[in-house]
Amino acid sequence: MKKVIFDVDGVLLSEERYYDVSALTVWEILYGRTYMGLPSERDDFDASAVSDGQIAAIRSAVWGRDALLSWLKSRGINSNWDMVHAWLITCFWLLGEEYRRRTGGDILPLRFETEADFREAGRAVMGLPLPKAEALLAKWEQAVPEGTKGSDVFTALAGAMAETFGGVPAWAALQSGLWRMHTEAFQAWYLGDDLFIEQNRREPWAGGKRGFLWDEIPLAPAAAIGALFRRLKESGWEIAVATGRSRQEMAVPFRTLGWYGLFDPLYLATATDAVEAEKETGVSHLDKPHPFLYECAMYGRKKEHYGDYARGEKQADPDDAVYVVGDSYSDILGARAAGARCIGVLTGLEGKRAAAMFEAAGVPCAERVTEIEPLLKE
Repeated sequence: MKKVIFDVDGVLLSEERYYDVSALTVWEILYGRTYMGLPSERDDFDASAVSDGQIAAIRSAVWGRDALLSWLKSRGINSNWDMVHAWLITCFWLLGEEYRRRTGGDILPLRFETEADFREAGRAVMGLPLPKAEALLAKWEQAVPEGTKGSDVFTALAGAMAETFGGVPAWAALQSGLWRMHTEAFQAWYLGDDLFIEQNRREPWAGGKRGFLWDEIPLAPAAAIGALFRRLKESGWEIAVATGRSRQEMAVPFRTLGWYGLFDPLYLATATDAVEAEKETGVSHLDKPHPFLYECAMYGRKKEHYGDYARGEKQADPDDAVYVVGDSYSDILGARAAGARCIGVLTGLEGKRAAAMFEAAGVPCAERVTEIEPLLKE
């Protein structure tokens, strides 16, 4: 087998809009009137009329000028949904600590099973100072042991907050009710009302959004990336995708940019496949850096093999030339778990600073995806 598997965000398409949306999701949950409705030090937050200037200010406040994003990505957390989850549960943890200090030891009553619970949470924490990004980062560094990666980061955080809440709160877990609801809030921002309704057969809890999916930015001219795909195929390489995006979030820009028809859909592995496989197999956390998506991209999105992929049992053969092209440490971990080689590109969040990470891991890298061909060896 000769195959090149492409990550999407930070490799083919800019991640910037995803990071903007993750910050807007946090902000809406805290300050949006249909969610917690907390008073903001800024102008009233109107999700239907947010400006580019507001987006930049909100992102800087939530992600601490991207310092928190860098911390999460360096620990193999590549999913924006999981990044939002890390932010929110740590914010609630810090609020819980302040609540206990002010009440002489009472436990902050929080539950997140339906969207209406956000309003109750807003009333419960009203008047408490909301923690800044620096406080969240300090909590992560204190609670998460060095070397902890992926879903183990959330296990460490949940265990550390148990004392504050009289046990590990159910909402701290990945795939919890809180995770599901803020993920849907993210999707409402990213997809916009029309695509959200098409995908979910219902209106979003807080609508009125056009969607950021229509503003995707390729990380090289779209024609140049398409030409790369064609050259690889002409040289005998198969091409595939392994992305944390949903199937629709991948398909819309790929069609718009003229790339979709260059791939066999059987080898376009997305977060939608991971979610379906989790239901089929009962195995959780199949998103990156788990090898599931990479093995789907190698051997096809075949439900009869989901169990094998979920157990990481369909790795690349040592005689195969299988490359994963990625921008983050998560891609290195996932490629290795699937028995593939990795090529780094310097168009992700860290930019050229990521070169040191790839070098330390023994991974060759290129400035951008259109320059990877000299690094491919059969």
